[in-house]
Amino acid sequence: MHDYDIQTTLDDLGRTFEDFKKVNEERLTSLEKKGHVDPIVQEKMERLENQMDQAEKRLKQMEAHACRPQLELDTQPVCGHTHAFMDYIRKGLDSPLQAYEQKSLATTPDRDGGYLVPSVVHDRLYATLQTVSVMRGLCNVREISSSALEMLIDKDAADVGWVAEKDERRETKTPELAKIRIPVHEMYARPRATQKLLDDANFNVEEWLSQKIAQKMATMENTAFILGDGDNKPKGLLAYETVGKAEWEWGKLEEIKTGVDGSFAEEKAVDSLLSLFLALKPSYLPGATWLMSRMTQGTLRMLKDPGNHQYLWQPPLAGVPTPTLLGYPVIVCDDVPNIVPETASKSIVFGNFKEGYQIVDRTGIRVLRDPYSEKPYVEFYTTRRVGGDVLNFEALKVLNFAA
Repeated sequence: MHDYDIQTTLDDLGRTFEDFKKVNEERLTSLEKKGHVDPIVQEKMERLENQMDQAEKRLKQMEAHACRPQLELDTQPVCGHTHAFMDYIRKGLDSPLQAYEQKSLATTPDRDGGYLVPSVVHDRLYATLQTVSVMRGLCNVREISSSALEMLIDKDAADVGWVAEKDERRETKTPELAKIRIPVHEMYARPRATQKLLDDANFNVEEWLSQKIAQKMATMENTAFILGDGDNKPKGLLAYETVGKAEWEWGKLEEIKTGVDGSFAEEKAVDSLLSLFLALKPSYLPGATWLMSRMTQGTLRMLKDPGNHQYLWQPPLAGVPTPTLLGYPVIVCDDVPNIVPETASKSIVFGNFKEGYQIVDRTGIRVLRDPYSEKPYVEFYTTRRVGGDVLNFEALKVLNFAA
């Protein structure tokens, strides 16, 4: 993607935001004078919000395209594993490479079936996962070859002290350790195609698999990273109990309440956001991010600092690929609950997600070809294993729209 395209989109977004601010001033004036918003002004607001959303989406796609790893090109030689896998996908095991396939690709006993996806296809699938799954771009991701990730983490820092040259060195307090175990859970997809389509030499099997499998899996796993209950799926960060600062302990997330169910308290929106920001320890601020749904972001776009009347939300600018709130990036994820009037919701998360949440991938993706169950279609039963859990309960804070 050319720099010109990115700069043009940034310029368009900047102009749209300036128009948005002018129309918002018209909206506020209309409210003061008439007690309601003029329908024409409201229509302008919605149109400009949609334009900003589309521009942000284009920027995100450009950024993902620029960061995407270089994958196998048609001009590059294809390794034996890839040849065998493509033969398996298109023709099943009725090919001259049958013996080679079973020897080099099988990852489970023959009676169970299943064939390991070769590295070039694996890389394409994971590139798509990285693009579609919002949480993968924010959190720490680790690949393992076992059924669970086990690690010890410090709940607090080790004690230190000052001492003179000949003073007694007293024993210092050792940090309290917590054992974390994050199991991986199996997820599956069953895309299907006709044999006629598979026989077409122009049919790009790699791209088809990445679109049909990776996108659906990315959507499902991202929801689990936010809301999952941990039962045969990752445990989401909002599945944990949230409490006030006085009741906080390891295993719970600290929350700030707005004081009103489904809304900010009157003229207290900025105070709530600042309280959430200040609740995070300074050591976690480098790399900190706001996470919220698109509708919640739309609400925050209208907020202004009562002191200098500047908008708290700012659009992406040159060198800053995402919108910012109080100077920190805003990441949109529609799996985070929306703000619903008169209904309590945990709709904004602020923190350092790389420190706070761990995603675990089990090495390998397995594909089983099934030409019998859904004739005339050929199904590809695809499985992979992934887990996720909160790693550091200090690094994430939640804004609860509740009384």
